[in-house]
Amino acid sequence: MRYEASIPLLTDHNKVQLARLAYLAEYSQNVSNTEVKQALAQVMEDIQEAVARVASRLRRLGESPGRVLDEPDEKLLRQSRARRGVVDKLKFVRQGLKFQLEWYEARVKEVTADDDTQAILVALAEQTRVRLERWDQLMRDLKVPPDRHV
Repeated sequence: MRYEASIPLLTDHNKVQLARLAYLAEYSQNVSNTEVKQALAQVMEDIQEAVARVASRLRRLGESPGRVLDEPDEKLLRQSRARRGVVDKLKFVRQGLKFQLEWYEARVKEVTADDDTQAILVALAEQTRVRLERWDQLMRDLKVPPDRHV
């Protein structure tokens, strides 16, 4: 089948993104800084859009995207909940954006036989690149020191 690599890749994508939504919502509830709250809301909006686009693609491939809705990535949720301070949480969100961008860029090469999935991943990579740049600016504005280890 021409799209055999796309289905597990897209399913895994949404599983991770749902975990990211969960921890970002938790972070947003526990932060008082309106600038951070707004930035978190924008990241969550991007993720919701990404999940919707990928779910639509899965449906067009004959898969049910609903089976992933109850299975967020528990390991990622545990990692996010281990972050205590606002600075650690900001750095964790940044690391997640960076990882997501790298993931999109790597996976585009795995779905060369599926132009539609490839186009979705390219668009999501660009959206994530822009969001990462904005997140970096937020961290500079808040004087959060860069940290390579999160």
